[in-house]
Amino acid sequence: MDKWYWVILIGVLIVAYVLLIVRQKRQEKRSIETLNSFKVGDKVITHIGIYGKIKRIYNTSFGKTCVLEIGNNNKIDVEMDMRYIAGLDEKVMVADAPKEEPEIKDEVIKEKEEPTTPKKKTSQKSKTKSQSKSKK
Repeated sequence: MDKWYWVILIGVLIVAYVLLIVRQKRQEKRSIETLNSFKVGDKVITHIGIYGKIKRIYNTSFGKTCVLEIGNNNKIDVEMDMRYIAGLDEKVMVADAPKEEPEIKDEVIKEKEEPTTPKKKTSQKSKTKSQSKSKK
């Protein structure tokens, strides 16, 4: 009976190990697909928060490298490893997305009509007199 506990324990550990390896392989495959999806002209954000536009992509002995063009008026080219690009710039993606029109409701809002009464005109002198009396 004691042998079965060891067999079950070892079986569970093997299954957990296999599942972890499969999960890691999937994640690695997704990251490679993401790196390969970037192209020249894409506006991206890096992991440290730098926004830029991919100017050039090329392969080196360490992997893919790109040249990012950053800045508005004074444009600067920065050479960066592609693994440090977090993704596409969301602000650009939202701006390019088709705008949805808000739903127009057929309800008519009725405002209360209050009778308008003419306001009494008070002269400047009467206001200053009443204010000076209240101060005393």
